[in-house]
Amino acid sequence: MLRLAILAIAVLYAASSDAQETASSPKLRLNVVNVCTPSDAEKSELSAALARIPEHPALGTDFEVARGRTTEQGVASEWVRLRRDFLPEGPFSNVQFLLSVTGSGIDETLVLHFKAAKPGEPLQLSFANENMAGIPAAVLNTDTPPGHIRLERFGKSSVILARCPNVDQGVYEPLFRVAAERFAAFRAALNVRTTVSSELARMKPGKTTAENKRTNR
Repeated sequence: MLRLAILAIAVLYAASSDAQETASSPKLRLNVVNVCTPSDAEKSELSAALARIPEHPALGTDFEVARGRTTEQGVASEWVRLRRDFLPEGPFSNVQFLLSVTGSGIDETLVLHFKAAKPGEPLQLSFANENMAGIPAAVLNTDTPPGHIRLERFGKSSVILARCPNVDQGVYEPLFRVAAERFAAFRAALNVRTTVSSELARMKPGKTTAENKRTNR
């Protein structure tokens, strides 16, 4: 009888310990983002955000130009970043353009920052092209349509639309078309071709990372 009582107490203690561990264990939340075919609701949010971008950028006089070389995990990149503020009226505070050159390719990103947002509202809208082949001069002289659109929201997961081979994305073509038009308009307004080329040339008298790789092949 005593042995049964001890066994019952042990079982209760083990059950109590498991319950405490379960209660104290953090809950994991996994968000799966469908970048090839976002839902209708997400498509509508992207469309609404794109519609807020002016066709003809009205930029203020404040600006920033930065350049540098960064090495991460043995991979070096040379980059140029441009920033311009918007005029006080309008939904955006500033726009940034970044071109990064590595041995694996050239990336360019355009980011528009919304003004102070409330929970659930847009924080920033970005367009990107990644790992493009060629040399910076050729990339800068070509208005390549962005293959990646990302809408970041306050307190919510991001909405992403990306070009996906072998996937029917016909219903998203209007979004890609507007993104391409706005992307080209801001590249022109920021004078990307001239400014970025001159800043890359100032970093060293020799060739860029991409040009050196192409020469050594």
